Amino acid sequence: MTPSERWPAILLQLEPDAWTRATDLARALGVSERTVYRDVQAMVEAGVPLQGVPGKGYRLPDDYLLAPIRLTRDEAVMLVLGSAYAARNFSGRYQAAARAARHKIEDVLPPDDRERVLSLRGSVSLIPSNVFGDSTEDGLLRQARHALVEERTLLATLAGASDNGPSTRRIDPYGLVRQGSAWHLVGYGHDREHVVHLRLERIRGLDMTDATFERPASYGARSQGPAAPSQRRVRVVFADEAAAAVQVPSSVAVESREHLSDDRLLLTLNVDHVLEVMPWLLSWGRHAQVLEPRALRERMATEARAVADQYESAPTLLD
Repeated sequence: MTPSERWPAILLQLEPDAWTRATDLARALGVSERTVYRDVQAMVEAGVPLQGVPGKGYRLPDDYLLAPIRLTRDEAVMLVLGSAYAARNFSGRYQAAARAARHKIEDVLPPDDRERVLSLRGSVSLIPSNVFGDSTEDGLLRQARHALVEERTLLATLAGASDNGPSTRRIDPYGLVRQGSAWHLVGYGHDREHVVHLRLERIRGLDMTDATFERPASYGARSQGPAAPSQRRVRVVFADEAAAAVQVPSSVAVESREHLSDDRLLLTLNVDHVLEVMPWLLSWGRHAQVLEPRALRERMATEARAVADQYESAPTLLD
């Protein structure tokens, strides 16, 4: 756990009406008292108004915490998604505050909603509007994200090929994936009866229907209690032919990027939950191979076998 990752954990242990000793903080975090002293000093220097008294310990000022508020489940889900994005794009006290806020809300969410958040964090790519200067694409991205959050089936109107007119596809959206400069809407295509990738630039319009669906477990995460503050490491190798096009989603932190001697790309990523990156990794097909952790390798293998099973009885030109 890095120092900035320990800050939210320290804040969660402190109260405005009670003192907490460095010994107790060290025991709760599994670190030495010296580490606690260094972290507290760094937090104070970064602007966190901790109060400390020798022999008593530390506490937060009375006005540091807001009065309790009541949130709807949708409000809580949106705040968790937004704070996860903010934590990736800020540092110091603001990164610590975003992570602390996210974990506080996650801890009180019902298990089903916590699982929904984990699934969405890996499926809904959050980027500012007009980042590509294309208002039409921005509008499609907003509509797709809306359908992803509500798990609503979409009707996608696609540009026609040659003299053919536009066609309509019915799709249950599982995620948004960016490859190079192109966005793809990934989901279950009702007409094809399997998972499809629709290039956003081919889509002329999206209409959200009243029909709902349930995202497959492969694209979500089974809740095992409150989310842990520490991040997990994911190592994945991309084939040489795909290496140049790899762009990591903005919600994922890149620890290292290494080009191997055979031109393959080795990425080491840090994520809050390993299944967040699963939709993105699946979009690369055979071009991406997960090295660790083992749990993610097994989930990827299970999904790959499930996809292969769909084609065992598929008709061929010889039938």
